[in-house]
Amino acid sequence: MTLVSKRIVFPVFVVVVLVLAAGWRTAAWNSRGEEEIVGTWQVTVQLTNCSGVNLGNPFPSLLTFENGGTFIEDTMNPGFAPGQRGPGHGIWDYQGHHSYSAKHVAFINFTTPPAPPASPGFNAGTQTITQTIDFDHGPDQWSASGAMVQFADTTGTVYRQACADATAARLE
Repeated sequence: MTLVSKRIVFPVFVVVVLVLAAGWRTAAWNSRGEEEIVGTWQVTVQLTNCSGVNLGNPFPSLLTFENGGTFIEDTMNPGFAPGQRGPGHGIWDYQGHHSYSAKHVAFINFTTPPAPPASPGFNAGTQTITQTIDFDHGPDQWSASGAMVQFADTTGTVYRQACADATAARLE
């Protein structure tokens, strides 16, 4: 092989390898399902006492998952007074086999006393929700069972825990 042909073949070889490597990475990303969760979801939430007994009626929430592992959430939980709870901000991670872990935190802006039967009352502080999301009904629906819901006051002391189940459909 002449010096001139080596100067042409080597750069072409490097470009081909780089293009193929980039294509393989994109295929690996998609085949692992990491983009499956990206988008906005209409969610129906049912609070439970963590033993399977429903607490109150289901209510709607919206979750928007972004590439890179972040998401935002908003809810219409009737237990909160108007303006009491801010939107949730969170992180998610692909666990494999169409399953994701997700955790988000929302501020509870002010304290309210109990107002049975609709509200147990909440202290100013935070609400943290940790859940596993499973795409067990196709690419446009998911469910989460036994999500852990923790309420902490402004000092970080957890004063209440509950669980929640959820179903979701992709917003179209």
